[in-house]
Amino acid sequence: MLNDSQRTSLCIAMRLIEDRMREIEWLLDHPDQYRLMSEVRNDMSGEMVRALREKIPGVYALIMTLRDRFALPSEIKQASREASKGLSQFWVMLQESNAKALRRYGEVDPALAPRLDPEIASLANLMLELQSVLFGGLAGSDSKSKNRRAH
Repeated sequence: MLNDSQRTSLCIAMRLIEDRMREIEWLLDHPDQYRLMSEVRNDMSGEMVRALREKIPGVYALIMTLRDRFALPSEIKQASREASKGLSQFWVMLQESNAKALRRYGEVDPALAPRLDPEIASLANLMLELQSVLFGGLAGSDSKSKNRRAH
């Protein structure tokens, strides 16, 4: 009934919806989150939480119905690949976050580079090291890397 492209498109849509439902469930279980650079504050009422918890199983049931009806294949995701998603993009982003690159937004204080660039470079290197670890190497075990992580 579905050609390969249609099946692929439907699979992607169902996986994205399922992933988002799982994220919402996690947020319902952990409504207040305190991170280094952001905070999630619980503004959901008890009624809202109950309604979401009641409706999400219906989403899963419909996804399963479509999966079974159209024999949509399950995807096997490798944890290392999931963990590595975005690390190379973060490296690129960090290359564009040093003092020289920030000039595109206006004049840069001459004192900025020595206070910003070493940490930006260290973060960029750690992104590469994390990716290397996830793809089989154990980079970053030298004392210099350990010292950077301690700060």
